[in-house]
Amino acid sequence: SAAQRAYDEIKARVLDGRLPVRTRIDVEVLARDLGVSSMPVRQALSLLTWERLVRPGKHSAYEVALWSETELAHLYEWRGALLALTIPIAASGPELKRVARTQVYAQAVHEVMRLIEAGANPELRRAAINADERLWAARQVETEILGDVEAEFATLVAALADRSRRASTLMKAYTRRRVQHAGALRAHVVLKAVPNNGAHG
Repeated sequence: SAAQRAYDEIKARVLDGRLPVRTRIDVEVLARDLGVSSMPVRQALSLLTWERLVRPGKHSAYEVALWSETELAHLYEWRGALLALTIPIAASGPELKRVARTQVYAQAVHEVMRLIEAGANPELRRAAINADERLWAARQVETEILGDVEAEFATLVAALADRSRRASTLMKAYTRRRVQHAGALRAHVVLKAVPNNGAHG
């Protein structure tokens, strides 16, 4: 359907950064760009609002959602809690390690989580995917704020893959570090999204 196509395209643009956080989305302009009427675009934006990837803006427009510092911290905590519900994991240990080692960090996190949650409760899977999509922009800047996140994540994945008793401790530390730096991560996302325009968070 036109609404599904609009939803898929708008979501892809939000997640790949073509529509950065705080970008104003004009329904009519976007409809023309996508070659559809405004109704399927409105339907798509309503669903993306429910997913908290966009939010209603001024004058009947929408904007790409940006979390507050507190919201981002809570989102990282929620993601950590969802991961904890999958322990012990059933996924293939060698495959988890391979993905963590060979993919770019943000993509590695996304793919490892999908492997870990493949056999989980469908409600948990849906919640986890939504949390990961909402965290995507923050994960893109973690390296710049937190340093060597690839090694940190690889260590966590190895512990999960090996069913190590250290996995729970490492998982909590991984989450806590991001919660503690939520303000800096948010500020850097804003900076990258709206460079040199003097915007304030």
